[in-house]
Amino acid sequence: MLYTITAVSPEVEDFIIELQIESDATFADLHKLIRTTCDWQPYKDSIFYICDHRWRRERKIPERGFEDDTMEEVELGDLLEDEGQRLQYVFDPSEGRGLLLEVTRIAYGKHIDEPRCKRKHGEAPQLIIEKETPKAPTTDDILAQLNAAALAEAQDEEDDLEPTDDELFDIEELDLEGFDFSEGE
Repeated sequence: MLYTITAVSPEVEDFIIELQIESDATFADLHKLIRTTCDWQPYKDSIFYICDHRWRRERKIPERGFEDDTMEEVELGDLLEDEGQRLQYVFDPSEGRGLLLEVTRIAYGKHIDEPRCKRKHGEAPQLIIEKETPKAPTTDDILAQLNAAALAEAQDEEDDLEPTDDELFDIEELDLEGFDFSEGE
C-alpha cells in the first residue's frame, strides 16, 4: 500500500509538501523524509500525533520514549487506515511548532522503492526561530542615558531651591521700620 501524505505549516501560508511512502515504513522513516524534504538538520526530539477530524490529539508517537511506542517501532500501516486521516508532526516541542499532515490518498497494490517528496511548494518554516537578543548599548547610548539622568537630577535640585508656598512670606507681616523710602533720588 502506498500513502500520499500532504503536509502544511500553520506558520508559512504558501508551504505545502506531498510525500509518498509505503505503509510498511515506520514513523521514523516519515520523520526522516520530512526532515530531508524541508532541509532540516536534527534539532530536538520530534513527536507525531494521530489526530481526529478536528485535529484533537489521540495518540502520541515520540522519537524517543519510555511509556509510548517510538517512531522506530510503529509502522504507518498500523495506525493510518483511511484517506483523510490527520496527524501532527511537532518538530519543536518546546515551542509547540509543527506541521499538519493528512493522508490524502491510499493506493492499494502500488509500491515505490524509496519514500519521496512528490511535490513541494514554498519555503519550509525555519527549524529554529532566532529570538531577538537585546542589542548591547553603544557608548553614545550610555552617554545619552547619563546626560538625561544628570539633567533630571539638576532639575530636581533647582526645584528644591525654589520656595514652596509655605516658605513665602506675607507682605503684611513685613516690618517696614528701618527702611528708608524716598522718592526721586
